[in-house]
Amino acid sequence: METESDSKECELPLKKSGPKPGIIYLSSIPPYMKPNKVRNIMSQYGEVGKIYLQPEDAEIRKRRKVGGGSGKKKFTEGWVEFKKKRIAKAVVQSLNGNIIGGKKGSYYHDDIWAMKYLPRFKWSNLTEKLAYDSAVRKKKLQQEMTQVKKETNFFLEQVDKNKQISAIKRKREEKQSLKDTPVTAIEDKTDSINSSKAPKQRKLAQSSLRTKPIPSNILSSVFTQ
Repeated sequence: METESDSKECELPLKKSGPKPGIIYLSSIPPYMKPNKVRNIMSQYGEVGKIYLQPEDAEIRKRRKVGGGSGKKKFTEGWVEFKKKRIAKAVVQSLNGNIIGGKKGSYYHDDIWAMKYLPRFKWSNLTEKLAYDSAVRKKKLQQEMTQVKKETNFFLEQVDKNKQISAIKRKREEKQSLKDTPVTAIEDKTDSINSSKAPKQRKLAQSSLRTKPIPSNILSSVFTQ
């Protein structure tokens, strides 16, 4: 028979759940601040877990560099995970809207924090968001490439059509110029061509007469009579 003491021995002690992590969202990142710098600053307030900063678009960075600006990598937004949710909330209440501070004259001293605590937000949600954003960017890029291809093909078709139209127009102009030419001008041109050929023909005839010898049998028959 199972006694009360036996049942107590069979009961396993309940495992206490550790502190839940909290995630804050940084809506802007000071220019050229890197993840390691963010971690160093945030670690002053509590234990930090994961950090992710979203790099700026490569095209924007390229245009800035071409325009004479810095080619250094910039980040547009970020997420910081604190091991304890209460620490994350306290950090947002303390830092949001305030300057970064630190040593006077430091590079980021006058930049202002813009952050928000994300309730019921898990790191897996961020992973899903990033995957979704990546898929959206890829689809948008494919659409843009398709549009560029269509525009290029349309342009080439228009070039070919313009060439054909120009060729047809040129032929029509040539035909029209022949129609507009006076008949007398054509006859004068023909006469001038014939007159230029006549001396040549006469010269050829004379030369043929001079060079062709008279047969001897014809001469003998003439004198014998």
